[in-house]
Amino acid sequence: MHTLDELRRALADEAAGRTTRTTFDDVRRAVRRRRLRAVSGGLAALLAGAVAAGSAAALTAGGPSPSPAPATGSASVGGTVSLEPFESLPPAGPAVHTGVRFGTEEELVLWYQDDINGVLAGVRHTATGKVRRLDGAAGVPQAGRFGMTLELDDRNGGIVDYGVFGAAGAAVRVTADGTTTSATTAPVPGVAGATLFWARRTGAAVGPTGVPGGGPADLAISAVDGRGRVIATGDRPRRSDGAILQHDSATQIGARIGTGLASPTLGELVFWFQGDEHSAVLYAGCVDAAGTVTPLRALVTLQRPPFDIGFYGGFHTFDLGDGGVVSVGQYAGAAATVEMRGTAGAAARHGSGAWSAHPRLRVFWAVGIPGRPLGFAYDGAGTQLGTTDFTRPGGG
Repeated sequence: MHTLDELRRALADEAAGRTTRTTFDDVRRAVRRRRLRAVSGGLAALLAGAVAAGSAAALTAGGPSPSPAPATGSASVGGTVSLEPFESLPPAGPAVHTGVRFGTEEELVLWYQDDINGVLAGVRHTATGKVRRLDGAAGVPQAGRFGMTLELDDRNGGIVDYGVFGAAGAAVRVTADGTTTSATTAPVPGVAGATLFWARRTGAAVGPTGVPGGGPADLAISAVDGRGRVIATGDRPRRSDGAILQHDSATQIGARIGTGLASPTLGELVFWFQGDEHSAVLYAGCVDAAGTVTPLRALVTLQRPPFDIGFYGGFHTFDLGDGGVVSVGQYAGAAATVEMRGTAGAAARHGSGAWSAHPRLRVFWAVGIPGRPLGFAYDGAGTQLGTTDFTRPGGG
């Protein structure tokens, strides 16, 4: 079964640059492609011994000598990765801080998530410590092989290629536009037989997330042995900053949806959509009397225009800070109002509101639900159109 996080990021990949509507089948195929690319295959065991004998100092022995290039940073190990609230993955780490800046306030960090996702990457805000996860996963490579190689524009005039190689103490180099750069390397914390690497270069980047091609024709990422001989070559890198670029360039679409529910410290709970002409993310946050908005979390990414599927499967919950747990769902269809209640009766507080940009999509919420949550859709005359227990889409 695909996780919500996989589907959300696959949707971002598939929607990028498309002029036609992305179907759910497209997204499922994208998830499968992502998983296949995250795992390397082949006769890896034959290469592991040779790679382990190599060292970073031996990169200049054999092949073209590395040319001057932008600083690639230096490794240091930090604490547990503190992801932004909208991320679905649990905390993991510890993180390897690369020293490579992303823009003016963030830094590239790498960490080992688990034996399914393998090595992940994100950009960490140097003041708050919060991490925004980058697209894709470097994966868990087999011995002597590269996982998925990834790339981002660091917003400082450089391109950063990074990933993981299946050998301890591996030496990695990146070639682009006739220049070879020695990658900075570090062990994967808590994982034997794997090496993180990253290298900052100048020149062109590969195509945006979901768009093939681009980048220098000679772009290559290779592992070398102690004599400088290439013993493994990674696949062409994929861009990993698509979702972050989309988020940072997105604008609010339609008006905020007020709820009348109040946080004791942050103001009224509101919902809003932020995105572009292809898709939008539903956010929950609070707005105080001065109009200051404090985002709480991103809830779901929806295609524009939304599909009329009735109730979306699943719902979201979070603590508003007053001791009450808020449950939130989405509905797209003909209903004039949508209500969330429990199997044992009505919720203590509930409501719904239409997205002004697409009025057939309604966000609904409830606090103090007795029993298991249920959703009900009604037309303007109060006739019930459908119901859901949130285990699957549809129902109205």
